[in-house]
Amino acid sequence: MRTGRVDASGTNPVPHHREAADRGPVPQGLARSALIAALHDSYDDTLLAPAIAAPVAHPNGFVKLPLALVVEGSRRLFLHVWLAGEEDSQAHDHRWDFSSTVLRGTVHNSLLDITEADEPLCDGDPLLGAESSRSPGYRVVRYEPREWGYRFDASCGERVVVTEHRTATVCAGDAYGMSAFTFHRARALPGTMTLVARGAPLGRYARVLVRGEVSEGPRRWRHVGPSERRGYLREALDCLG
Repeated sequence: MRTGRVDASGTNPVPHHREAADRGPVPQGLARSALIAALHDSYDDTLLAPAIAAPVAHPNGFVKLPLALVVEGSRRLFLHVWLAGEEDSQAHDHRWDFSSTVLRGTVHNSLLDITEADEPLCDGDPLLGAESSRSPGYRVVRYEPREWGYRFDASCGERVVVTEHRTATVCAGDAYGMSAFTFHRARALPGTMTLVARGAPLGRYARVLVRGEVSEGPRRWRHVGPSERRGYLREALDCLG
């Protein structure tokens, strides 16, 4: 078994369990300005309107609401609203560095170390406390976003095992940051809100760790209506006081 962390190409180590360089928490004043700009559709030369403004229900268990593009530094700002009865149930990585500030609620963020598997995979999930005589494993599936939705590509054939995971609890007012291509799994209390600042994409796809078969057909976004969007924006502003 080859040890070490695997990056998007499956070769080079990736910085892990650290705040992504130059992706620190969004200052409260900037967060407020972005929320107000999105609420009133009023942008200026410091905050630009997002290229795609429509909020969607993300497959990871939250409403993803684009806010603005910060001209200085080119950071993209989003509001994430975790829905009741939903959770981010699959370990995954991201194509970009990002920071996440918890405005309300609690996030449990588990960082994962993985290694390529060279033995048969079996059932059992260490994140769920299942026991097994052999290391449980996952298929690596590419997640490819599109303007209209997304698709999964399971053709790469890569298999990995999780060798370690470390969980941090992030409460309202706190923040965490991660580098691109770092595997993690997040859970949040229903109604949790986070303000996410992300950098430019560093690849064409992200990766998801799954078991069993994967439907590789196109999947369309489920969009969120204007009144629901405005309600989330106002709630987020209330969180800032």
